[in-house]
Amino acid sequence: MSGIDRSTVEKVAGLARIALSEAEIERDSLQGFFGNPLVSLAARAKKAPAIKDVWRRIVAALGTDEITRDLAARIDEDLVYHLRLDKQAAFLGRIERAATGDVLDLRAKIAAYPKKPEVAARAVREFLEAL
Repeated sequence: MSGIDRSTVEKVAGLARIALSEAEIERDSLQGFFGNPLVSLAARAKKAPAIKDVWRRIVAALGTDEITRDLAARIDEDLVYHLRLDKQAAFLGRIERAATGDVLDLRAKIAAYPKKPEVAARAVREFLEAL
């Protein structure tokens, strides 16, 4: 992590730990387009209670309508739902949709059969309603 402010990396890792308290943080050193050093942090929730807890917090902050707005456009061909959250707001303890490029990228793999985006979108809506 040479050239990277460690305190900033730790703050971002702390954000992930708040949302995913049981998750292990994975770190990957990368290089930006202009050769600048970057650090990618990833955390995963694998157990149902942790996943539901994260989504309850997001729904409480954003509301179901905001989460499902443009739902079809946020589900890719692998049935992964993408939601970009504002990193600066998260530093202040708030969950907000991102309006800039400074984001926390939330990705959720959707289990749906048959493997079609419209089926996945229905599964997301049903999951959120069941919370």
